[in-house]
Amino acid sequence: MQEIVRENGLRVIPMKEGEGATPQEGQTVVAHYELYFGEGTATSNYDYSTGQYIDEQYDSTYEDKPFGGPVEFVVGQETAKDDTYAKGDSIPGFDQAFLSMKVGDQVKMFIPAALAYGAEGASSFHTFFGYRVPPHRDLRCILELVEIKE
Repeated sequence: MQEIVRENGLRVIPMKEGEGATPQEGQTVVAHYELYFGEGTATSNYDYSTGQYIDEQYDSTYEDKPFGGPVEFVVGQETAKDDTYAKGDSIPGFDQAFLSMKVGDQVKMFIPAALAYGAEGASSFHTFFGYRVPPHRDLRCILELVEIKE
């Protein structure tokens, strides 16, 4: 499967092909994701075994944790810049991917900052994953469309 590079800089690499329907704007979808925030994120982890900080932030809905499991997104519903995250809020990079995915598809994505949280970045209260995103931060992720809600 070949990488798709859009004019706006969004890069999508198909990993697994599904056979289901494709969502439309305004529909609620259920998806798994793995997000890699890059080095130097604001929230650092401390590795006690090595005595060093780990700046590479990572979040996955595949992990067994209190908020594990797939997440609902409303395609096209962004968190308002002056408000906190509300259930279903998404980012433009995810929305653009959802609109071209079928249920069961899994893709690797490189989302430019303009299609994520932009020049402002985002506080942990502004994101669907609960971590702070620095300004101008590109995101790397894997996205799997699990279901379209009726």
